[in-house]
Amino acid sequence: MIVVVLLMTVLLYGSVPFGYLVGWAIPLLLLVLFRLYDLSRFPSDNEEDASRRREAWYRRFKISAYMTALGLGLAAPLFLPYLDQRYLHFLLLFFIIGISAGALAALFPDLRLVATYLLLINLPLFVYLLTRDEPYAGIAAATLFVLMLVLYAIAQISRDLMFQSAQRQVKLQAKERELHALFEQTPTPIFYFDTDMRVRKYNRAFKEFFHVSDDEELDGFDLHSLKHYPAIQLMKEVLESREPRKYDGYYQSTFSPKRKYWIRAIVAPLFNDKGELIGGVSSFQDKTLEKESIDNLQRLASKDSLTGLHNRRLFFQRLSRLLQESRRRLTLLLFLDLDQFKPINDTLGHNIGDKVLQKVADILREILPKNAQAFRLGGDEFVLLFPDCGDKEAAVRQYAETFAEQLNRRLNLSIVLDGYHLPIRASIGAIVISPHMQDSDEIIRRADIAMYQAKSSSGHLAFYDPSLDMKRQKNFFLRHSLSNEKLTDQLRLEYQPIVAYETGCLVGAEALIRWEHPSLGLLPPEEFIPLAVESGEILKIGRWVAEEVCKTLALIQKSFPRTTLRYLSYNIDAHELHFEDFADYLSSLLDRYRLSPKSLVVEITENSLIDNLPHIEETIHKLKKLGVRCAIDDFGIGYSSLSYLQRLTLDILKIDQSFARVLTEKDRSVFLIGHILQIARQLNYTVVVEGIEDDRQLRKLKGIFPGLQCQGYYYSKPLSKEAFFELLEHPKELGRKKPD
Repeated sequence: MIVVVLLMTVLLYGSVPFGYLVGWAIPLLLLVLFRLYDLSRFPSDNEEDASRRREAWYRRFKISAYMTALGLGLAAPLFLPYLDQRYLHFLLLFFIIGISAGALAALFPDLRLVATYLLLINLPLFVYLLTRDEPYAGIAAATLFVLMLVLYAIAQISRDLMFQSAQRQVKLQAKERELHALFEQTPTPIFYFDTDMRVRKYNRAFKEFFHVSDDEELDGFDLHSLKHYPAIQLMKEVLESREPRKYDGYYQSTFSPKRKYWIRAIVAPLFNDKGELIGGVSSFQDKTLEKESIDNLQRLASKDSLTGLHNRRLFFQRLSRLLQESRRRLTLLLFLDLDQFKPINDTLGHNIGDKVLQKVADILREILPKNAQAFRLGGDEFVLLFPDCGDKEAAVRQYAETFAEQLNRRLNLSIVLDGYHLPIRASIGAIVISPHMQDSDEIIRRADIAMYQAKSSSGHLAFYDPSLDMKRQKNFFLRHSLSNEKLTDQLRLEYQPIVAYETGCLVGAEALIRWEHPSLGLLPPEEFIPLAVESGEILKIGRWVAEEVCKTLALIQKSFPRTTLRYLSYNIDAHELHFEDFADYLSSLLDRYRLSPKSLVVEITENSLIDNLPHIEETIHKLKKLGVRCAIDDFGIGYSSLSYLQRLTLDILKIDQSFARVLTEKDRSVFLIGHILQIARQLNYTVVVEGIEDDRQLRKLKGIFPGLQCQGYYYSKPLSKEAFFELLEHPKELGRKKPD
């Protein structure tokens, strides 16, 4: 502005009176200088009360702008009358119009300021032109007016464009600040690098994650110098393939080498807006705590919390891995179950029981060799695994025997808790795992079978025996078959005669149950009756037998009225006497088939009398009141035979066949039978000797007891119902077989 005023002064010098020219130029120059000075005093943001001071400054700025416009505009009416040359007219007009247009660049944000400025700078010229009588003056005034409107419109358009541009710029800057803040403040460590594998930018989380010091600058850091080679390879692969890559695993930091990281890194290629590769970007997640937690959980999941031994889960994993490995040597597996642990736990409490298990675990850790492993499966069950135990099975078995003896010796000596010396021993099932074995479930099943064999045989160790396995499987199959609704259709009775010793006459018969199994054939009672007792099916079987015997008795009485047979007996298990209605049921059968109670004898095996003897005694008393006779079967093989004779009111004593077998070999067997018979005579018992197979046994019994009855293959094997009826038809065939 100063240059323009001075230039105009020089150009007009000589054409305009000097006083006018100086009077116009000097105030205008002073005003411009003031504006420049005031511009330097624009309040900054740091100053106090900056907003109020800016408002005052802007008011001064507008007033000085208005005065400048008016001063510039007065040049036309002041100087035009003195200018004779046309080019000076055009020069002055060009000066005013140029100043007007130039002012737009600085003033267009404030349209009111622009309008006032244009009005003040052009109004003197406009008025001057309107007062002139010259022909071009009106046209010039109209042109000037249009020009002012155009300039105002340009100012308005410029303002709108500037505001739009400013808004876009503000948005871009805000977006840039937002992205920068997001990049800097995101908790995820991020950095990007160029195609030369040099770091270009990184955020604060990156520095914190890798413990980069504040004074260490990473811009331009060469990633080839990283200590973790897999990270370098990963970034190279991303740049070469132009595809993202992921890495999960251990990372050794270059900036803090003592720290151990477990990270998840995602590296992706970075492209510009033209699709050109300019580098890559990588983000990290710290998985160190998660990895440690997972490892800790896996350790906890594989450890027994009480004993600290490996648990059931890890055992099956280790066994499965062992079976999958290629191996040439034998592996020994011992399955342990603690005897007498349950009584200790129930009597002394679970706290003592837990201490016992912990003590057992300590002993196992002490005596196990380094290559062996101990596992607690649960409760008081443990498994010991001895990989590569030997090449010969005999040597492995011998090692198992030695180890089992050592373990039980330590258990017996070491379990002393709260003043109690606890008699703990282990029943151990052993199995030698050969290289061809692959089924872990089958191995455990066999070891379990062996352990129960050791427990049942009261031995400390038992090896797997296939015959025991077959028996166990057969028993399982039989238990299942016992629940079959058609079971009673598969049962039948055979009858073995009972003969009077002196006369050889048929006096009775024992009904013996048989099971014609569809797939296993004919089964004797000892193979399925114990299973029926365990499963509860004994009630169904026992009642079927009772009714069949009563049917047979009724048929005999009807078909053979002259027979010497006085009774039929059948075996029951003492558990059948536990049913409240046992005596009532027999009474109903006797009434239904119109039988004499004395024609029915109930035989009770001595070994089945152990449990709940008072209740059995009560049921036997009810049977006696009915008139049904009771016999004790297999007498002499139990622990309390004489006590049973004293407590129970019985009628018949059946001496076990084991005595008959040794009659001809040991004289003391005759002596024992003689004393049993003397006791029976005193108690008024009928005596039946079972197992008579030859006449030598009969001769040993001669004169030993009056009224003695005998039963055995010497007289007859068990007969089918039809064959027994045929015998009743020809009784003399038995009558001939009497002692010499």
